[in-house]
Amino acid sequence: MRSVTAIAFVFATIASAQYSIDPNSVPESTRDTWCTNQQTSCPLLCTQIANGNSGTNQNTCDPDSLTYSCVCANGISPNASEYSQTLPYFICTEYDTQCVNNCNGDSGCQSACRSEHPCGAQDPTKYNLTTSSSMAATKTGSAASSTGSAGAVYTGLGGAPAATSSAGQKGSKAASAAVAAIDIGQSYGAGIIAVGIFAGFALML
Repeated sequence: MRSVTAIAFVFATIASAQYSIDPNSVPESTRDTWCTNQQTSCPLLCTQIANGNSGTNQNTCDPDSLTYSCVCANGISPNASEYSQTLPYFICTEYDTQCVNNCNGDSGCQSACRSEHPCGAQDPTKYNLTTSSSMAATKTGSAASSTGSAGAVYTGLGGAPAATSSAGQKGSKAASAAVAAIDIGQSYGAGIIAVGIFAGFALML
């Protein structure tokens, strides 16, 4: 238990040292919201750690001192500064806002405040590699198709070439027409419905 408490203390100290603002410069209700968001984010961040789940050993946040502790069930503390909707993110954005306000209208200074102090997910550690694995599988699957000596495409299912015929080309044209119709429906559908409703009311009057 002592090691978990020590880790939490160090983590809270590091988080507050990244950007320093006076907690009293932020309204209490805002700080309360920041802490609520931090405590909501902690279990979600724990799921991003390799073999992690949403369980936590510690999940606290103090709105008076703007410090927090997020220790996952496996004893690891995720780097909350790499994510948005966390206390380090809110402190960073407030730091930037106060920096901009102190520039007294100097646009170069204001730009430097934002560019030199980026907040949130710049390049978070990617613990969950499911997406990468899926993409690799997709690339592998598409590579399974090959072209035979006669120019026929083999799909890898029994080595049979894919059928290409005029019927297939007609089906392709029909599919293109269907896609175009769906695009038109998505673009103008709401307008057509609104005109129909308006016309219906006009007829009723």
